[in-house]
Amino acid sequence: MTFWLGAGALSALAIGLLLWPLLRRPADGAPRQVYDLNVYRDQLAEVDREAAEGSLGAEQAAAARAEIERRLLASAESGAEPGSPGSDRPAEPRAIGRAATWSLAVALCFAVPLTAIGLYLSLGNPGLPSLPFAERPAPEGPAEAAAGPDMPALVAGLTARLAEDPDDREGWMLLGRSYAQIQRFGAAAEAYRRAIALGVDGAEVQSALGEMLAAQAAGTIGPEARNAFAAALEHDSQNPRALYYAGLALAQDGRAQEAIDLWLGLLRQTAAEAPWRPAVAQQIQEAAASLGIEAPAIPPAPDPAQGNPQPGPDAADVEAAGQMSDADRAAFIRSMVARLAERLEAEPGDFQGWLRLARAYGVLGEPGQVRDAFARAEAAIRELPEDAPERAQLEAARSDLTVEP
Repeated sequence: MTFWLGAGALSALAIGLLLWPLLRRPADGAPRQVYDLNVYRDQLAEVDREAAEGSLGAEQAAAARAEIERRLLASAESGAEPGSPGSDRPAEPRAIGRAATWSLAVALCFAVPLTAIGLYLSLGNPGLPSLPFAERPAPEGPAEAAAGPDMPALVAGLTARLAEDPDDREGWMLLGRSYAQIQRFGAAAEAYRRAIALGVDGAEVQSALGEMLAAQAAGTIGPEARNAFAAALEHDSQNPRALYYAGLALAQDGRAQEAIDLWLGLLRQTAAEAPWRPAVAQQIQEAAASLGIEAPAIPPAPDPAQGNPQPGPDAADVEAAGQMSDADRAAFIRSMVARLAERLEAEPGDFQGWLRLARAYGVLGEPGQVRDAFARAEAAIRELPEDAPERAQLEAARSDLTVEP
């Protein structure tokens, strides 16, 4: 109803604009006799001027004056209106013109709305229900164009496939990444939620969900995003994406110095070629400026040749301990094992760490601790597919390390 009321108002406005110049009564002009008298007087003046200049003879001038004066007198004495009895001028078509104007006005009153309705019925879609703006699909923008012309079709195909197989966890992950690529952040977040609900868990999916929620909120780290980043850090305390956004959350809470410390730690373990390294450095600069302090020096990237050492003993450490005395060796191994066990309690998803801990307990001759470490390692890869290489690695470690009952 609102649509038709608006359409009617617009039609009435259009008709009014068209009828205004047609129906407006023109201002009455001067009588015809006035114009005639002025013309005759000008002609008399012209005859006098030509006679004075000698271009018109006296007889010719007198004859011309007589004719003009006769016409002037006849026009002055004639008071009849044009078209009336006694008038030699035909009637002006005023009455006929007004009738035609009114006919055109009536035709416009019907033609304009009927034409508009006909065009809408043929070109529009009257049966289409109204759709709130928030529920309308986002128009294709620079992100879709940059992703390539095939991306919208691929997303549509994947969406249709998931409608038939909604339990496809990997499909939801792929759909989330596809939506993220074309900057459909809300749709990407929903896809990641579906994947998590189906059992996909880990630092990757949780941090991806948090990032999409933050992007959807124009950078604000809301409660759901914070929970997602916290879950990611529970799986992997060194996850770069989760650490970056955790720092943003601290900065938004007014804890800029804590955010700076967190970001500095992230940079110490970030390779020089990592794409997020400049963004982290920029955040440190802005947080320092908000505190009114000088920004700290950006730590250098770790040396790739040194690798990324993990705390705790590896096989070489345990073998080196064999060159020590019994007491020194026991103290050395136990101190390193204790540090590794403490870290793994905070990072239970470190599969390789649990394997190293199992080997260390094997050297110490603690079979119960070995079995517990293997069980924790198995729990860390529980969500991986059956053919994952980590499962074969776990079985090989169990075979290599004989555990006494």
